[in-house]
Amino acid sequence: MRRVVISGIGPVTSIGTGKDDYFDGIINSRMHIRKIPDNFEIGYNFKSRFYSPHPEADLSGHGFPRYYDKVTQGEDKLALIASSLALKDAGFKVDKGEKSFIVPELNSCGVIVGIGISSLETGFHSYLAHVIKDKSEIPEALENAKIRYNRMVVPMLMPNSISSWISITYGLKGTSYTVNAACASGIFAVGNAYERIKSGLEDVILTGGVECLSDNFGGVMRGFDVLGVLTQSPDGIPRPFSKTSTGFLFSQGAACILVLEEYEHAIKRDAQIYAEIIDFQSNSDAYNIVQIDPSGTQIKKMLNDLKQDHHIDYLNAHGSGTVVNDDIEAEAIAEVFGPKEHQPYINSTKGILGHTLGASGALETAVTALSIKESQIHGNSVPDARENLNLVDKSIHTQVNMAISTSYGFGGHNAGIVLKKYDNEK
Repeated sequence: MRRVVISGIGPVTSIGTGKDDYFDGIINSRMHIRKIPDNFEIGYNFKSRFYSPHPEADLSGHGFPRYYDKVTQGEDKLALIASSLALKDAGFKVDKGEKSFIVPELNSCGVIVGIGISSLETGFHSYLAHVIKDKSEIPEALENAKIRYNRMVVPMLMPNSISSWISITYGLKGTSYTVNAACASGIFAVGNAYERIKSGLEDVILTGGVECLSDNFGGVMRGFDVLGVLTQSPDGIPRPFSKTSTGFLFSQGAACILVLEEYEHAIKRDAQIYAEIIDFQSNSDAYNIVQIDPSGTQIKKMLNDLKQDHHIDYLNAHGSGTVVNDDIEAEAIAEVFGPKEHQPYINSTKGILGHTLGASGALETAVTALSIKESQIHGNSVPDARENLNLVDKSIHTQVNMAISTSYGFGGHNAGIVLKKYDNEK
């Protein structure tokens, strides 16, 4: 089987855009937390008082033609920007065409991207425009909304539009599809890409995850709030694996695209290599549509399948910050790795970035790869941490030779990936 490496990283987040800015924000715990605005509570009182707004998606600032703004939604825009960053970071030459771009070296490159929940705003506005004949019937709360029927509503709502736009924009004619596995979507996409390259079906794939729940009235956030899974901490900080954590910080969105490449292909073009992927595992709880199986049986199985006989230095945990999920995950980690002194360093990127849903697995894979490359692991400030977990309190410098990143999603989707420090030995 062939070796697979990560040769490009393109994150677009509320705490930083581009791998350097993003990783600096993670290492220095640069959070982007805002109080929910008044218009979120027109007809509902939130229990969670904070959220993380999605980053601005300025396509023109990244050289995209104006045409793209008219035919894409927020998640498409973020994914396109992330793709541009990843391609450039990987050292591929990107030429500007008349209406799109050309990457001469990547005609047969694949695209596999994950998303959790596609944006509802364009569909909602188009539906209102369809059923309301007289503008006087529009509720006062929506008087400033752009309610019109968008003739591109169908392609805008298609979840596959994300991978399609990346393929179309750069002329990438390999396999192209979108993955959905709730909050594990991003890592499933990366895992699928890894398996295709490993088995010889493709040499290069752009992969990752995206989410952009652009919503001026907090309607999607309310859906999570009524489930009781959002943080109710007085400062909005979620603090995963805390004994008193109350839920995750809702993030409206982010994106991260990675360039996965067959090892020899990367070496021939003298590409930088962040880390090598050596395994991907997934399974299902088959238990509940929104709850993790309390026994944690499938999570333990997956962690054991990932760990095998490897010495794992670092675990980027799912660590959402919900009490029940953190309890189950913590118990699974302790059973698989043993007592605290035998465990790898553990942290949760969601404790800084918030939960970016479909983008989270890709962003956390990027953090794991950068931690290996830079020999740095970010911390989580958890003053009342659960016992028997080797949590990193403050960011540290330490060599990371092998690491695991995991994601768990609504519906029982479990997935994890193993990364190792790159070496040029066969």
